[in-house]
Amino acid sequence: MQDALTQVWAWMNRPLPLPGNLAMHPLGIGEFLLILIFLWWGAAWLRRTLRRLLSRRLDHATAYAISRVTYYLFIALGLLVALQTIGVNLSSLAIFGGVVGVGLGFGLQNIFSNFASGLILLFERSIKVGDYVQLKENGMHGEVKQLGVRYTRVMTNDHVDILVPNSQFINGDVINWSLDEPLMRLHIPFRVAYGTDRERLRELVIATARSVDTTVADGIHEPNLWITAFADAGYDCEMIVWVGRDGLTRPGNTRAQYNWALAETLERAGIEIPRPRQEVVLAGAGAMMAHQSGATSSSASST
Repeated sequence: MQDALTQVWAWMNRPLPLPGNLAMHPLGIGEFLLILIFLWWGAAWLRRTLRRLLSRRLDHATAYAISRVTYYLFIALGLLVALQTIGVNLSSLAIFGGVVGVGLGFGLQNIFSNFASGLILLFERSIKVGDYVQLKENGMHGEVKQLGVRYTRVMTNDHVDILVPNSQFINGDVINWSLDEPLMRLHIPFRVAYGTDRERLRELVIATARSVDTTVADGIHEPNLWITAFADAGYDCEMIVWVGRDGLTRPGNTRAQYNWALAETLERAGIEIPRPRQEVVLAGAGAMMAHQSGATSSSASST
């Protein structure tokens, strides 16, 4: 029994050759895996604790960014310490890592690009958790729920989670509706017939805009009525209204509310919303009827 334990112990301490003139014994591999488990647990605990403490003095997005960067640094430094603890020569590992890195750089270029883009987003804070963003490339819009290493999780208004690669936020055109001032001006188009009392129409439109909950009421961004064109059937008008964060994060629902309220107001006021009309004149039929009438009258006179 003692001989068997001795052989097992000797095997666990037998160096195993690895690429790059590296050698590691099985016992060291077990120690390395155990260190990785504690490293992962400690980094996750540090991220949660740091985020909770920073949220008391800083805003949510800043606390999230600092905790994420600290988590990555802790993992990187802990991995280096773990490798040194089990006796890995980091100089040899650097040479081997350089060779492998060149090969991976071509195959995993997009992954590294997304990782670097994620770090840029965390440091620049141009996009933060809780922001409402829109990608101009495909029109996708939603609220940022998570900034990850490779992707950013965006939840649409239909509660659909979309994983957007971080590089799209760096290389593409992105609209951040809540970056600085969470306000947006909406243009609600409609048409009224010629002859409508314009001053009365302005009062009705402004009162209607103020009756909707999403309208900003700060005394500065006031609703208004614009006449944008003179169409064939009437005035082309726009309700100009400013909405806050609740309105800009639900653009479709917000426009539907203003259209509904405006339609009810115009109907109660008896203001006509003109529809396109077309007049069809049958010139051929009219000429034939006139010719038949003339022929009938001439025959009657001859008799």
